[in-house]
Amino acid sequence: MRRQLALTALLLAAAMWQETAAAQTAQGIKPGRWEFTSQMQMPGGAPQLPPGTQLPPGVQMPAGGGMSASHTSCIDPERAVPTDPRPECKIDRMQRSGTTVNWSTTCTTAQGAVRSTGVAQYSGDTMQATLETAIPQVGGRTMTTTQRISGRYLGACTGR
Repeated sequence: MRRQLALTALLLAAAMWQETAAAQTAQGIKPGRWEFTSQMQMPGGAPQLPPGTQLPPGVQMPAGGGMSASHTSCIDPERAVPTDPRPECKIDRMQRSGTTVNWSTTCTTAQGAVRSTGVAQYSGDTMQATLETAIPQVGGRTMTTTQRISGRYLGACTGR
């Protein structure tokens, strides 16, 4: 009888631990408004823009080369992908394991399909990610860029 009670208590404790671990994992990515900032390094440095060209809001070209861009987005833990907010971009695949998210996207452009794959790691109010992007070039070649993305939690989403 004692053995049966001990086994029952052990099974209950194991079940409670699994539920607690699952709840902690689900809470590992905070739902809400996040700001994502990406730093992209380009092979051969940043391209020279024609005189008078205006960069879109949030995009900068630091003196050291490459590009920097920021945007905010409301995310939920099941779709916590820091991806391009433009409508011509879609998420092809997204897989979440705890606080790690792997994804791939395709953006349709006049030059062809721009394909990206990324992995992000959330930790409390911050996130770090790496995104590799294949950009079609003239003559059928592809240029590959790497972006480092950092994210920070801003708070609850508004206007929902």
